[in-house]
Amino acid sequence: MNEQLHALVERTLQQGVGARVFPLRWENRRIWVKQAVPAKQKIWHRLQRFAANITGIPLLRPTVSLGGQDGLESEAGVLRKLAACGILVPDLIEVGESWIAIGDNGRILQTCIEDDVDKGSDDAIRQHVVNAATALARLHAQGVAHGAPLLRNMTLRDDGQIGFIDFEEDPNARMPVVDAQARDILLFVFSIQREFKKRPELLRTGWQAYVKAAGADAKQLVPLRKVIGLLRPVYVMLRPFRRWLGTDAINGLLAYRTLRKSLHRRP
Repeated sequence: MNEQLHALVERTLQQGVGARVFPLRWENRRIWVKQAVPAKQKIWHRLQRFAANITGIPLLRPTVSLGGQDGLESEAGVLRKLAACGILVPDLIEVGESWIAIGDNGRILQTCIEDDVDKGSDDAIRQHVVNAATALARLHAQGVAHGAPLLRNMTLRDDGQIGFIDFEEDPNARMPVVDAQARDILLFVFSIQREFKKRPELLRTGWQAYVKAAGADAKQLVPLRKVIGLLRPVYVMLRPFRRWLGTDAINGLLAYRTLRKSLHRRP
């Protein structure tokens, strides 16, 4: 245990930080301290569990964080495991009571893309999305899943490589890895659509880059193809009411359509 670091974190918490995750300077570098929060179990998670049991689709199972110290210990364990696999994640510096300290992993990728959108740098935008999809495929190639590979949970490191942050959810412990990876893909493409809905080509770019990197015969595409097929009746039912749907529902329909068109072409 690093007593000096513990004292610095506890002193900072006592002064009030106003955020669950906050930066500190430690040993001439920027680190991040993440505090524990209660579990996020909600009615929606019970509905997910019910749907998973009824349909027999493991990737529908809820992967809500354990919360509290257990949640932090779980995230620390995931960081150690992924780092051992060579995946670019923050280094785990210290685990305290109700907090963990991790290294800086680079700029948030979503912010980088937003900046390039403002600049009109189309080539840079596309390259970011391709690199993100390729990095996710490489993570999957290590036999693990992320849990929430949204653009805001990816980073652009100083060396130009894509890193990953935020491992509160651990689907690897709750479902077969291929199902967890299929779930990752759904969340990844939805994140692109949700954040850059005026740029539909980015969703297609991200999806195509993932398939190219992972391979068209990747095992995780099997459960993905299954769930896309089962969701078709929902898509058909909601499509006529698109103008009355909320933003997330519309983005979900658009993401679904892109995946279905691509997956449907394969036997």
